[in-house]
Amino acid sequence: MPNLQDNLNSNVDAEFVSEEKTESIFGTTMARAAVVQSLFENEITKIDQTENIKDLGFYKKLNYSKKKMAISILEYSMNNKIDIDKKILSHIEDSNLERIPKTDLSILRMAISELSTNKETPIGVVVNEAVKLGNVFGSDSSKNFINGVLNSMVR
Repeated sequence: MPNLQDNLNSNVDAEFVSEEKTESIFGTTMARAAVVQSLFENEITKIDQTENIKDLGFYKKLNYSKKKMAISILEYSMNNKIDIDKKILSHIEDSNLERIPKTDLSILRMAISELSTNKETPIGVVVNEAVKLGNVFGSDSSKNFINGVLNSMVR
């Protein structure tokens, strides 16, 4: 099983995201990206674990404080997934999470978790970072969808 996980991590880090788009990812954005990748991997494999983040390229590049931030957000997201998903559902028209692309769902879970755990970061910064990650990891409509959901939550 470790080979499968390593293979998945290298795919998530390299194949799916163009190098051009990832050049803008550094610092706290990289910590958030590592959380999104870990949540995405958990969603795809249906195995909820926090340890998978430590194998991701983005996570390995972080300094200690950013790793601590990423772990905190990831653990909150994993421990409060049902409540986070209820919040998402209350701010979209569709009542089926399965229709939301996994990348968008992972970004929303990350942002909501950060808003709940990191009171020092301004709300606008978290929303903007989530939209930025939607532009990097998601489809053409991801950034608008993520922005709409998060803005309706924070109003």
